Amino acid sequence: MTASVPSTPAFDAAVGLLEPRPLVLHREVLLATDASPAALAATQMAGALAARWSVTPHVCTVVPPPPMAFDPVGATIVYSPGLEQEIRSEIERQVAASAGGSACWPHETAVGSPAAEITRLAEVHQSDLIVLGLRPHAFLDRMFRDETALSVMRHASVPVLAVTPLTQRLPRRIAVAIDFSRASIAAARAALTMLDEDGSLMLVYVEPPAEPRAPEAEGFSTIYAQGLAAAFTRLRHELSARTTARIETVVLHGGVAPELLSFAKRAEADLIAVGSQRHSIARRAVVGSVTTALARAATCSLLVIPPGRSA
Repeated sequence: MTASVPSTPAFDAAVGLLEPRPLVLHREVLLATDASPAALAATQMAGALAARWSVTPHVCTVVPPPPMAFDPVGATIVYSPGLEQEIRSEIERQVAASAGGSACWPHETAVGSPAAEITRLAEVHQSDLIVLGLRPHAFLDRMFRDETALSVMRHASVPVLAVTPLTQRLPRRIAVAIDFSRASIAAARAALTMLDEDGSLMLVYVEPPAEPRAPEAEGFSTIYAQGLAAAFTRLRHELSARTTARIETVVLHGGVAPELLSFAKRAEADLIAVGSQRHSIARRAVVGSVTTALARAATCSLLVIPPGRSA
């Protein structure tokens, strides 16, 4: 039996659970696609979310400045109006297949750096969610190619849903990285709106490796465990009030990114949801971040909530 910890306003505020707030469905969804096969899954996911939320996504395609564009394998091709029309036609075909033949999503083409333009367009359209494709990169890929999805995650001020090629429908199993920060709790709330019917939401807390403690600090472990159990109980209570989906809590031990990736694979999760933290360029170069590690190694889709996002 888990002992309870008395609830106080200070404790509630610390874990972001003052009062259950209604989940706000996304009003503006921005789908970033280059019409490639890797982007098809993102289009299909955007179609599934549009049907659930009764919204019309806005589609954007970013191409390098003329006269030249570069394909994903590094071969040079000539950029021309004809190429733009081919891309637009393929996007229209993918949208029609993903959202029904009668669907007509507004589409615009921008010229410039893909990550910068996607982030800019999300601000222009006041988007609540960016959807784009995600393909894990090898080390040499990171050295010589642009990691568009990761760059968007690092700089966007709105949630980013990066979809792997194997995710083509609403996720049935979502693992949410919980540290009880505002962004991580927002990630759990957002993930719940994307979960398929009869799905499962797994709240995962990764405890850092234990450090030796003096004998007089023996009671700290018990107090810590009780506080963690109480925080989980309140979060589960809030989320359960809004869904009939199964909500599970999991405690892991070790490094956050490796443990999340390993757990997601064992649990056959379709999506990992995290609240991101901003790091300086120097820090990213030395130690990286959880978001970076997940984006580069995840075999399932990834939902990233920016820092300070409360709903």
